Amino acid sequence: MMVDPINPIGILIRLLFFLLMFLGVSRTVTQPTPPSSPNGGTSRSYTLIDSVETQVMESYPYQVRLVVSGQQPDGCDFPVMVEQWRDGDTFYVEIYRNIPVGVMCPMVLLPYSAQIPLMETLKSGQYTININGTIVELDL
Repeated sequence: MMVDPINPIGILIRLLFFLLMFLGVSRTVTQPTPPSSPNGGTSRSYTLIDSVETQVMESYPYQVRLVVSGQQPDGCDFPVMVEQWRDGDTFYVEIYRNIPVGVMCPMVLLPYSAQIPLMETLKSGQYTININGTIVELDL
């Protein structure tokens, strides 16, 4: 039985053919259209929280500052918003950015750090602070 010798030109032609087919197919693939809101609005992109440290100032009533570190979940450069509210002995802090619907952001994590003063002074007692789902207990 006779075996044909390897033909490098034939292999090169086959590789070129498959490459042209691959490039032609990839160019015909369409990107899905991002969902849009009726107003062309925004969606909240919440900061991922890695750690929270509480700093209590030497005053009475107490003033508390949160030292927060974490990451933004994407590479978009939009301003960070911080909202706070209190319900009894629990403080809620939301840290987020408003991203316009349909904007494509790079898929990279960006570091985030901030010092956030709580919105009101506190008396002695036990408090819970919820920062984007991360819970911190505070005993004054």
